[in-house]
Parts: sequence; C-alpha cells; structure tokens
Amino acid sequence: MAKIAVICDREFFSPFDQRVYKEVISLTKLGHHVEIITPHETTKTKKIDNVKVHCLTTKGPPASTAYRIIKKGLNGNYDLYYCHELDPLLYSLVFKFLRKKPIIWDCHEHLVPMKKELQGKLSALITDIAIKIAAPKVNHIITVDNLLGRKLAKMNRVTVIPNYPTEREFPLKTKQMKNRKPKLLYVGGLTKARGTEVMIRAFNKVKKSTEAELTIVGGFYDKKLEIWAKDYDKKNDLEINWLGWINYKELTPIFSDTSLGLCLLQNQERYNKAIATKIYEYLVMGIPVISSKGLFVDRLIERANCGKSVDGTSVDSVAKAIIDLLKGDLQKIGHNGQRFARKRFMWEKREEKLSEIVRELTQINYQI
Repeated sequence: MAKIAVICDREFFSPFDQRVYKEVISLTKLGHHVEIITPHETTKTKKIDNVKVHCLTTKGPPASTAYRIIKKGLNGNYDLYYCHELDPLLYSLVFKFLRKKPIIWDCHEHLVPMKKELQGKLSALITDIAIKIAAPKVNHIITVDNLLGRKLAKMNRVTVIPNYPTEREFPLKTKQMKNRKPKLLYVGGLTKARGTEVMIRAFNKVKKSTEAELTIVGGFYDKKLEIWAKDYDKKNDLEINWLGWINYKELTPIFSDTSLGLCLLQNQERYNKAIATKIYEYLVMGIPVISSKGLFVDRLIERANCGKSVDGTSVDSVAKAIIDLLKGDLQKIGHNGQRFARKRFMWEKREEKLSEIVRELTQINYQI
C-alpha cells in the first residue's frame, strides 16, 4: 500500500473537482492511503469519504500559497505525488529533487489555449514554457483525451484516461419523459468559447414556441458576460434557473429531471477533436444531447442515435435543433444514448489503467 499525496491546482471543494475525486476514490479502493492537499480559503483538515483533505489558506501573495502546499507535501512522507494541472506540475520539480519520489502529472485541460482564452497571450506563453520545462521531468503523464495525449507524448510517457462518469455518482435509472414540461440543462463553465451567449439567445427563440425551461449549473469566468447574460435573461423573461456551482453529488437528481442536455462549444481545435465530459454524463443518465459539431462527437451521436450535432455558432441552428428534438421521442433517444454509453464510457472500465501506473511507479503488488 502506497501513501499518495494528491496535489490540487485550485480549490477542491468549490467548484467540486470531480476528476480528482474519482481518482482518489479509485486509489483508496485499490488499497492505497491517499491524502488531498488543496488551496482553500482557510487552513483546516477536512474529510471526504474517510480521505483526509489538507486545506491550506490562499491568503497573502500567490507565492505564499505555493510555499504552504510544497511544505505540506514535503513533510508528509509520501511514496508518490499525484499532481493536477499547472501549479502542482511546477511544485513537482521540488518534490522530485528533495524527496526523490515518483511523480504523476494529470493534465485535465488544453492549458495553453485555455490560458490564452481566459488570460491572454502572455499567460499562454508562460504556461507553454513551464510545461515544456517541467513535464519531461515527471515519471508519467495522465490526460483526458487523445488530442492532448499526442501533444504531451512528445515530452513524456502518456496514458489517456477520459473523464468518464462513475457508477457511484451516476447510477442507472430509467427516465420518464412523456407528458411533462421539457427541461433543458447545461453543466459547466460559462464563457463565450463554451457557447454561453449562443445558448441563451437560442433559448429565447425556443421559449417563444415551447414551454421549455433552462437550468444552468456552473459559474462565469467573464464578469462582462455574466452581466450581459443575467440582463438578457431578465429583459426577455426567460426565467433561467441559475444554480451556480453545486456539489457534484447533487447533480444526479437534476439529471433525472432533465429532458435535453446542451453542449455548445465554439469552433476551436481543442473542442473540435474532443468530447466534453458533460456529453458522457448526459448520455449515461439517459439524456438526449444537442452538441456543436466536432469530429468525434458527430460520430458518437450518429452511432448512438442519441441527439443532434449542429453548427454551435448559429443561434438559429441551435434553436431549430432543440425544437425539432423536443418534438421527437425523447424517451427512445435518451435510452439509445444510455445503452451505448454505459457499455463504453464508465470510469470503472478505466480504473485498471490507473492501477497499473501506480503499481509500476511504487513497485507494489496488490489485489484489485
């Protein structure tokens, strides 16, 4: 049994980092002792499913937060450091040098284009340089999709473990969609690049000819967009249900009451050649999907017959697709996707890969 430190890049609890949580539960199920180290508003130790979460305050300059996290990691007598996203990748250089222990780096996102989108070209350049320096020095990279995997494979060994839903958090349920008011759902971050503006304008058109409701779970990364969205909602009497970020475990009842899931990522390389986590989550819960066109998502929707892929940049196209799908047999379409996804896209089917990587790095034999 290995003692593993899971190092978070951002606050673990809010918004709840479901990928970190899934990996931690998998590792504990495999017999390891796992502790999470995360930035937090205050310093305290919490527990989630009997796993210690060391919360370290973010008060003071960013360097002080980094110092606290590195110090905690060095003092824990860990056998392996499991670092998530950018800042912990940089901390891993210290862990590797001073503790001589193996490092796994888990890259959730296409970090360079994401930094460019949210923070500008300079931030993207710094991120690119940091990754090129630090990534070759870790022992193994884990990432979420094949496109990102191919890019990172130029620097180190890479294993792709997609961010699939778990049986535990998304239990199999039969949905009843007939004779009820249609409910649309979006889950995730809210930016223009993720289709927030198109989605809200399209919903305005949909609402004029249907009784549909829209629930949005997630938060804004752009204050101007948030002001515009809330104002547009109010002026057009859309009555959008803004839930903000909620606990991951609270999603299941929301999914159970949803008629149609939306994913309107805009036309960017990192979106066109990947499938968003929310698509998998919609499908395993029996929710038909409306998605922007993309190489892999088009194939998925066609093979599973589980919804429609559209020009996600066109308000009219999105609105028409929603209205057309609402007229169809949502029960059957949702069942198609659920049956297809549960055979292929469940987290438990990929746990063995994670097990193999940890076993190799820690040279420990154990039974699954």
